[in-house]
Amino acid sequence: MRPQHIWVIAKKEIVSTLRDRRALLSNILIPLLLLPVIMLGLPLLLGGLFERETVTVTEVGVVGVENVPPALRAALEAQNLSLVDVGDATAAVQSDDVPVAIVVPPGFAATIEAGDDAALDLHAKSGNMRSELNVGKVQQAVAAFQQSVVAERLGRVGLDPSVLQPVSVTMVDASSEAERGSGQLSWLIPFFIALWTLTGGQMTAIDATAGEKERGTLEVLLVSPVRRGEVVVGKFLATLTFGLSAAIMAIVGYLVGGAIMRGVFLPQMGEDAGEMIAIMGGQFNAGIGAIGLLLVSAVLLAAFVAALLLGISLFARSFKEAQSYIAPLSFLFVIPALVLQFKDLIGLGDGVYLIPVLNVLFYMDDVVKGVAQTDQMLITWVTLTAATAVLLWFAYRNFKRENVIFRT
Repeated sequence: MRPQHIWVIAKKEIVSTLRDRRALLSNILIPLLLLPVIMLGLPLLLGGLFERETVTVTEVGVVGVENVPPALRAALEAQNLSLVDVGDATAAVQSDDVPVAIVVPPGFAATIEAGDDAALDLHAKSGNMRSELNVGKVQQAVAAFQQSVVAERLGRVGLDPSVLQPVSVTMVDASSEAERGSGQLSWLIPFFIALWTLTGGQMTAIDATAGEKERGTLEVLLVSPVRRGEVVVGKFLATLTFGLSAAIMAIVGYLVGGAIMRGVFLPQMGEDAGEMIAIMGGQFNAGIGAIGLLLVSAVLLAAFVAALLLGISLFARSFKEAQSYIAPLSFLFVIPALVLQFKDLIGLGDGVYLIPVLNVLFYMDDVVKGVAQTDQMLITWVTLTAATAVLLWFAYRNFKRENVIFRT
């Protein structure tokens, strides 16, 4: 192959894509801004909502409010819960009049005073965040009330309540600094990098194949003194350029978001807000080695995606038809992202690093969490390289088929 011919073709496709302002928007600005917005905005939004539910007094429906003992009422009010008399607990919750409702049976206080067991019914909506948050507050209040009842009963017989807790448990966080800093939503980082790799490259790939068919310029290119392999590699490099640029902007956006989080927001927030941000992530302090691993993985992923896009869009007769072919590819990243979210529960072995796309998402997540291993890196990179070579060969073979090239 002649590098000068490859460069001419790649340059033509790159310039053609750059003329469209949407390419700059989708490849540079959006991936650069999206991750910082999610990393900073989502914790602040959820933290504000949780704080509002914690601080604001919330009405709790009670069937039999006259049966509530003073100690239980005090425990509920200590959780910023206000008791409201309702006739039907289930109906009150279903109609969203109250987030939770309690049924206190007649004689509840007398049963407790007599030393017998008593029961409360708690009505709430499963899957409703506001309802479940207030369920937790009610349960904390009931637990405090139970402790006071137990302490009183033990005091009657001359026993110290501490006899019921002979063993204390101290939680020790065994995760590494990188794992703590990446947060529980660290799987979003490789997902967005992969997603923008697909989004960034598809416009160039479609325009370089189906777009040229539609404009009638592909025939002119093929009759020029350029080999088919050079055409394929040139278009591949142009697609790779834009897919990789979007992936790099996503990585830069992640680093920028983490820097803003550490330097601006964390010092100004209290302990609870800091804990919320730690759960959401954003404290990843990447070293040169980690950034390098992410970049190499992004290059290989972008190469795989570019070859895949070329191989698929080549069969389309028009720009719109190519878009309909490529649209389902989003599931190629959404499904692995869902698997990635629950990988600790699934317990997949090293065999997962042999599956293209899924392997690089898993490996990027390992890098973000600081647990990446050399053998997994080699398996992932070799697998992606081999898969890219196969897809490029497939695209080259189809560029030599007249019924594919001139399919109108």
